[in-house]
Amino acid sequence: MRSEPKKTAPTRKRVRRNNQEDADQLRERFVEAAFQLFAEGGLDAVSIRSVAAKVGVSPMVMYWYFADKSELLSGLTLAVLKNLSEQLRESVSAHRTARARLHALVECFLSYWEKNPGRFVLVYGFTDIGNSREGKSKLATYPMYGELLDVAQGVTTDFANELGVTTEHVKLATDVRHAMLLGYLHGTMVVSRYPWAPRETLRETYIELVVETVERCLREGPPAANEPSAGPSTARRQA
Repeated sequence: MRSEPKKTAPTRKRVRRNNQEDADQLRERFVEAAFQLFAEGGLDAVSIRSVAAKVGVSPMVMYWYFADKSELLSGLTLAVLKNLSEQLRESVSAHRTARARLHALVECFLSYWEKNPGRFVLVYGFTDIGNSREGKSKLATYPMYGELLDVAQGVTTDFANELGVTTEHVKLATDVRHAMLLGYLHGTMVVSRYPWAPRETLRETYIELVVETVERCLREGPPAANEPSAGPSTARRQA
C-alpha cells in the first residue's frame, strides 16, 4: 500500500489570492487581534493559535506571515511604537516654543508607559519569549522605531536652535534624555521595593532635571577629558 505523501506547511510569506493588498490587510488583522488579546490577558494570552482563532483562520495560515510567536510579538511591538509615535507628535505639536515641546515630549513619553506597563515590558524586553526573542526583536531594526527616534531628535534640534547653539551635540543630548527616561521608568515600574520619594514630587523633579540635562548637553557637549563635570545648574547659569 502506497503511503500518503507527507504534508508540509505552506510557504511562509505567501500572498493570498495573489493580491499583496489582501495579504497586508490580513497581516494587520493578525496584529490587531494580537493587540486585543495582549490588552485583555498580557503576553500569555498571545499565541499563534489564539490569534488565529480570534481572526477565524487556521493556525497554519498564520505561519505564512509569522515564523513563530517571537515574530508575531515583533509585529505587536510595531503597533505599540506606532501608537506611541502618534501620541508624541500630537503632544509636541500643541506647543509653540521648543522648550515647551521638549517638556511635553518627556511628559508624554513617561505617561504613555506608566499607563501601559504591559506594553513597556513587551517593547523593552524584560520578559523573554523563547530563544529567538533576542535575535528577531531588536528595536533598532524596526523602521517605526527609527521614525520614533526621529521625532525625539527633531525636538532636540529645535531646542538647540532656540537656544542659539550648534546642533553638534543633538544626538548626544537625545540619547542622554532617552537613557534617563528609560532609567526612571525601569526604576519606578520594575524596582517596586525601593522606597521612592512621593511619586508626584519625584516625577516632577526628574522631568525638570531631564530638560536641564538636555540643555547642558547641547551647550557643552561631553565633559572634556580630566575635567570635572559641571553641576546640573551650569546650563541655567550660562543661559
